[in-house]
Amino acid sequence: MRGILLLSCIFALCSQALYAEIYRYIDENGRTVYSDKAPKSAEPITLPTLNTAPAIDINEPKRTPKKAVNLDRNIIRISSPSDGAIIANGLVGITVSISKARALRKGQQIRISLDGELVSTSTSMSATISRLPRGQRRIKATLLDQNSKTLSEDSISITVYWPTN
Repeated sequence: MRGILLLSCIFALCSQALYAEIYRYIDENGRTVYSDKAPKSAEPITLPTLNTAPAIDINEPKRTPKKAVNLDRNIIRISSPSDGAIIANGLVGITVSISKARALRKGQQIRISLDGELVSTSTSMSATISRLPRGQRRIKATLLDQNSKTLSEDSISITVYWPTN
C-alpha cells in the first residue's frame, strides 16, 4: 500500500513537470541558463515535439475458448521403468508398472505394448515383459473403456542391453 501511495505521489510531481514552461536567459556571468523559473528578463522557449512517430494500433488476436476438461477421465502413467531407462540385462525381463489418478471403472482395461506389439490387456496395474530384444524400445500403456475406445495413454523409451559372455 505504501508503494502505491509513493508511486502516485511521484507520478503527480513528474506530471506537473511535463507541462511546465522552460525559460532561457543569460546570467550575470554570461552563461546561458535553462530553467523552469524565470527572472524578469527571460522569455519562455518552445521545445520541438519529442515523439514524432504515430502510435501503433495493436489488434488483439481472437482467442479460442479452451476445451472443457473431462474430470471423469482416468489418467495413466508408466511409473516403472522410467523414461530413458537403461535395462542392463534384457534377458531377465522387466515389470512395467502403471499408476493412475483414479480407480478403474467397470469394463475399463489397460493395454501394454512393446514396439507396437501387444504384451498384455487386463485390469492389472503391471505386466512382465520377459526377454527384451536389444536396442532402443518403446513401451506404451493405453487405458481403454468397455468399447475399446482410448481414454488415456502414456509411452516411454528404454534402451536394452544383453550381457556378453
